[in-house]
Amino acid sequence: MKKTFVLFLMFSLLWMPNMYAAGIPAQQGIVTDEASLLTKQETAAIAAIAEGDRYTIRVLTVDSLDGAEPGAYATEVYDSWGLTPRDVLLLISAGDQRVELNFKNPGLQGYINTWSQAQGGSLDTAAITGLLDTYFNPYAREGDFAGGIRSMIQKLDSFGGTGSSSASGGGTAGTTDSGNSGTAGRNEGSSSGPGLLKMAGIVIGIALLALLLYVLFTGLRRRGQLRSQQEQLADLLVRANRALESLQPFQGIVQGKTGEMVEGIAKRLSAQLVEISALQGSQSSQPPFYRLKALRAASSQLQQTETAFRSSLEEEEQRIAVISDADRNVKQQITELKKEEPELNLQLQSTVKETGYELQEIAEDLKELAEETAKADELELFDPIAAQDMTGEAQEKQAQIEKDLQDVDTYDDKLNGFPGVLAAARSTIAALIEQNSLHNMKVKPYENLDQASAAAATLEAPLRSGDMDEVRKIAAHMDTLLGDAVAMTERQALIRQNNLRDLETIRSRWSGLSQRRNELHSRFAEARSRFAEHHLAPLEEMLETAGTQLRQGAGEVPQIETWTSDQRGEYGNARNSLDQLLKLQEETAQKFDNAGESLDMLSQRLANVTRLLAEGQERVDAAQRRLQSKGIASRSQFQLSLLPEYGELEQRLSIRPYNLDELEAAAHAYESQISSFVEEANRLVHQKEEEERLAQLAILREQQRREQARKRASSSGGFGGGRSSGGSSWGDGGRSSGGSSWGGGGGKSGRNSSGGSKW
Repeated sequence: MKKTFVLFLMFSLLWMPNMYAAGIPAQQGIVTDEASLLTKQETAAIAAIAEGDRYTIRVLTVDSLDGAEPGAYATEVYDSWGLTPRDVLLLISAGDQRVELNFKNPGLQGYINTWSQAQGGSLDTAAITGLLDTYFNPYAREGDFAGGIRSMIQKLDSFGGTGSSSASGGGTAGTTDSGNSGTAGRNEGSSSGPGLLKMAGIVIGIALLALLLYVLFTGLRRRGQLRSQQEQLADLLVRANRALESLQPFQGIVQGKTGEMVEGIAKRLSAQLVEISALQGSQSSQPPFYRLKALRAASSQLQQTETAFRSSLEEEEQRIAVISDADRNVKQQITELKKEEPELNLQLQSTVKETGYELQEIAEDLKELAEETAKADELELFDPIAAQDMTGEAQEKQAQIEKDLQDVDTYDDKLNGFPGVLAAARSTIAALIEQNSLHNMKVKPYENLDQASAAAATLEAPLRSGDMDEVRKIAAHMDTLLGDAVAMTERQALIRQNNLRDLETIRSRWSGLSQRRNELHSRFAEARSRFAEHHLAPLEEMLETAGTQLRQGAGEVPQIETWTSDQRGEYGNARNSLDQLLKLQEETAQKFDNAGESLDMLSQRLANVTRLLAEGQERVDAAQRRLQSKGIASRSQFQLSLLPEYGELEQRLSIRPYNLDELEAAAHAYESQISSFVEEANRLVHQKEEEERLAQLAILREQQRREQARKRASSSGGFGGGRSSGGSSWGDGGRSSGGSSWGGGGGKSGRNSSGGSKW
């Protein structure tokens, strides 16, 4: 296990691309935005233009360089990502406010040098720094990194024209490298044909080997399955022989039901033995290992046959077990029955003596039990199955006789104690009637008590004869009658209590609903002076309907009181009517709520129109103040009082009752005019602000140009023996620069051209 884990770690390390050194982000495409300076839309737009005919500009943004030198870090990224001479890396460090341009293309360096000289600037690293200062930093100061990247891409793409060369001959070197690259590409293309053929041959060989191994191992596995199934078939043959041998002690001796079972089992087992032997003979030869379908079919068929034989054999073994159990246990069961018989007779005689009952039916059951036991004893030797069935019935009868003898005492006590139970139930019912004034209730609990008393009178006769089934039936009916008598009285008491409580609830609710109705009538009278009739008509109709239903319900209360009184005792009718009245009151209260909310809504609609009129002047004043703050108030004069919509809205608000639909339409037209003026004012203000921003940007660029000219006058650049780098600053932090030179343009020696700046 340890060795496997070590190998897994080794392969994992080999699989990791070695181009991703420590601290270098993994390349995520054209744009790797680790600092999240760009949106998804900006990233996609930059990626769409970054790959040109001559160069591919790859962008990396990071939060910080953690003290690393920008040029060295950019070169490390360039090498780690495996970039080619046609790739240009643009590194942006947000936290350090640094930008670095890194590439390995003498031709491109020559173009940049030529551009720098035309601008009056220096060469190499200083030229790259000047390029960044001109085309990237102005955007970065504004936080527009996407704009700066697009500006750099467009400028670098413009260096692809013919006829440009650097002062140091870098353009020629770039051209030579491109030619070599093209030749290498053609050579690689010409040699790719044999490589593809070789790869295809290897793939086909692997596929054929895999197919051969699959056939071999699958065929051997299926042949092994067949052998295993044949061994299981042999086991079934042995089991069948053993089952048949276990029947020999019974054959020729047993009769009747047992004999029929033994004969049937023997015939079926013999037939199975013949079938299994024949099947074994047919399976002596197996298909060859490469015939996979034939092996699978043979295995499936043998499996089905073996399953059927096994199921049938298990059933026969269960039947043999039944016969063996009967032969082994029935004698003991008969002995136990004979042993219990005298005890039951003594118990019967004792019960007769104690109760004075004859119990003829129990005595007859004991006689039948003795006869069945004797008959089972006669069959035990020659027909144990029949003897076992008869013994089972005798055991059930014996248990029933024992229970009957025990219940004789129980129901004798119940019969003797019934008068007391009846008196207690009668007393409970009388107390409930008296406590709840139920003297005239419609249900008749005492009739149940009389029926229970009559049933008790019929209980003694079957109890004397020992007909215990009838005794249990009569006793259960007596208990039901007694329980129902008490329960129906308790239900009537509960209904009457609830009726009285709900009557009081209805009376208290009625006064509240009447008060709410009167309040709504007052509000409607006030609303008629404010709102047009068509706003109030539906609400008034709903209120009138609710009031009518309320009056009708109030008229039913006296009848309910009569039903609830003890003189009438119609508690069920009263309950139904009370439920209807409670529901009516809830519906009426809901209608009153709806009417009140509708009146509130009409007032709210009017308030909204009034608020729009007042807010319109405030919005106009605010827009005019913004225009004045930008010095453009004279361009647009807006007199609110001159608007036709303003005059119409004021006129409608001065005339009652209000038609809210027309009033809201006029308010909407008025608000649209206000919104149009405010939007136009905002547009003019934004336009003026944009003009001011562009003017300020132009001033900043002019200041930058002058600063660059001053720096070029105080610095120098040239070619030496190493890598060139340079930097400058933009923004509030000042400008910094520094670097060293590299000779020969950098392309042939394998060195990178790099230059950076700080904003």
